[in-house]
Amino acid sequence: MLRSHRACRSRVSSKIKESIFAVFGETLLDPINTNATPQAIAAWKSSRKTKLCFKKLFAPIENDPNDTYFTRILSRAWPTAAPTNMQLAYTATVCQIMLNEHYEKLTMSDEITKNRLNKNIVSKYLIIINTLKLILMNFI
Repeated sequence: MLRSHRACRSRVSSKIKESIFAVFGETLLDPINTNATPQAIAAWKSSRKTKLCFKKLFAPIENDPNDTYFTRILSRAWPTAAPTNMQLAYTATVCQIMLNEHYEKLTMSDEITKNRLNKNIVSKYLIIINTLKLILMNFI
């Protein structure tokens, strides 16, 4: 049971990560191999492009101020229905762990994921997430 839960979470995380790269594109975010060395990951996370993507995550898109990069990531990661609050929080968690240089790895360890997810659920991001959910519901 635990193995199937982890496999499911891994598939969802991969879909969200693919969505991050698809939304930002190579002009805004350089590609990175998930099997890259710790030094390569640190360099990628501390790059100007990655830092800018992290900063822009919840910001309006320049050419479409009614949309954000995060809502576009959500629509790609959860294309068939409006995501639940937990799916929204999990998507934010994956984006934050992936793009924030504070997290040294690209992999989603249980401990880091649980800690970040709990913060997203009970923090200011919940307000952002609920607002984004309302916006997203208008697009569906």
